[in-house]
Amino acid sequence: MENHIKQLFVNFILNRCSLAEIEQVKALVKAGGYEEEWRQALEATEQDFANAANPNIDEAKLLEKIKKAIEDKVPVKKHWNWTWIAAAAMLLLVLGAGLFQLKKDVEQKDVVAIKKAKPAPTEKEAHKWVKLPDGSSVQLNQDSYLEYADSFEGKALREVRLIGEAYFDIKHDARHPFVIHTGKIKTTVLGTAFNISAYHANDAVTVTVTRGKVKVEDEKRTLAILIPNQQLSWNTKSPEPIKAKVNAAEVVEWKKHDLIMDDITLAEAAEMIAERYGVKVHFNNEKTKSCRFTAAFLNRNDITQVLSVVGDITGATLTLKNNQLTIDGPGC
Repeated sequence: MENHIKQLFVNFILNRCSLAEIEQVKALVKAGGYEEEWRQALEATEQDFANAANPNIDEAKLLEKIKKAIEDKVPVKKHWNWTWIAAAAMLLLVLGAGLFQLKKDVEQKDVVAIKKAKPAPTEKEAHKWVKLPDGSSVQLNQDSYLEYADSFEGKALREVRLIGEAYFDIKHDARHPFVIHTGKIKTTVLGTAFNISAYHANDAVTVTVTRGKVKVEDEKRTLAILIPNQQLSWNTKSPEPIKAKVNAAEVVEWKKHDLIMDDITLAEAAEMIAERYGVKVHFNNEKTKSCRFTAAFLNRNDITQVLSVVGDITGATLTLKNNQLTIDGPGC
């Protein structure tokens, strides 16, 4: 779990966190600790900013600003080491973005790389979950990368670029089609759910639809219109695409390893936790069931982290004892 937390902090420092991941960082800040993971994350990212530091920054004043910014947001435990927090904030100041919002006059880039860091030679990149600006969501399989604009407002198309494999659940907007670019292939949807596999290594693209309808095109023509349980496969060695009937649920089996809680109630989340970890759930206060929140727990998260983050986000107390999960709180 420590490696996951370190990577979460790395993504936060590099301004690559989704909204759900930012909530997880907030919860970890509130809980306190993890100083070693922060230190490792800072070491992993310092090279990216080696030439960007501002020598005119007053570190003493910055330190006080960091303390106040964090204390205003969450009740941080007293044992925090403010030296590395100040260092982290230095990087955030360079980036001009982040949880602490210490600099608001940020010039936004048009396209943001959700995952650009190269994976370690012996370790595959983990799954990720991304909430797009229009409310659509994307689950990324391992070693997968997504690029998208900070905002789709004012654009005729909602366009993203994918390398790897991802499951898209797209919000309906007939006036602004959603387009996924994967090499020479373009997939256009209005509102649907589907899977795309497009790793560079095999120069192939596979589109599988679980709900709705999508159009798949190359640079010259429409290759196919797909409906649920249909799949289109295309590669550079074969000029003609292959369209087939498939069991879409089997194709997207990989995403079941992730626990995605996207704008759901605590009651719905409890059902997911019970099914995933085989525990029984009891609510002490019925009002707590209606609390809504968003969080994403990926394939390497354990139940301890899930309960901690959900509790911090919702304000509820989640206690696990003898395979019984008890949820208590004032409600929302």
